[in-house]
Amino acid sequence: MLRKLFVFDCDGVLTYEKSSWGILHEHFGSRDNSYFADLYARGLISYLDWMKIDVALMIHSYGKPITRGEVEKALSNMRTRQNARTVIDEIKTKGHIPAVVSSGVDIAVRKVCRELGVNVCLYNELLFHNDELIPGGVVNVPLKEKKRIIEKLASELGVSLENTIYIGDSEWDIEVFKTVPVSIAVEPCGKACNYASFVVKDLLDILAIGLI
Repeated sequence: MLRKLFVFDCDGVLTYEKSSWGILHEHFGSRDNSYFADLYARGLISYLDWMKIDVALMIHSYGKPITRGEVEKALSNMRTRQNARTVIDEIKTKGHIPAVVSSGVDIAVRKVCRELGVNVCLYNELLFHNDELIPGGVVNVPLKEKKRIIEKLASELGVSLENTIYIGDSEWDIEVFKTVPVSIAVEPCGKACNYASFVVKDLLDILAIGLI
């Protein structure tokens, strides 16, 4: 049997919420970071720079130190998409590998991976000192480098890129859509919809495509 690798983005794909970072900004009052997103997109700051700025904005807007517990509380209501577990279970039953490669927040992405039984799970990590959130973090999945990370992951798992399927939803996923032979965009997906092999409304639609 030909083993395939199914790589899922997390925020907006396996969850209804589009961004774990966005949830934190809204919760702590620092709602608009689009300027710094643009600086990163233009290559003027690194992804770690962007993380530091994002966290600093949250702390400044909140007006007091932010604890790990408060971050966990803010992210606790992220909802895993209906049928996500069914799709992941089917992938595993057929002998394929499900994986999550996300630029989302570790606390949220780990929770989703645990709920869905996904063992291969990559994400970016917040930085805490004695349970106090501080600017910085550990960058494992810079948004603009998903293509490289997925190529490396496929190689490490012994799966060719030709047998790798990527499921995403945003403009940051377009480069990966262009790289893998089969890509799936989950609505709403904006202009990323135009670059995917398939566009689905419900994760269950993935099973009907006939890839598993």
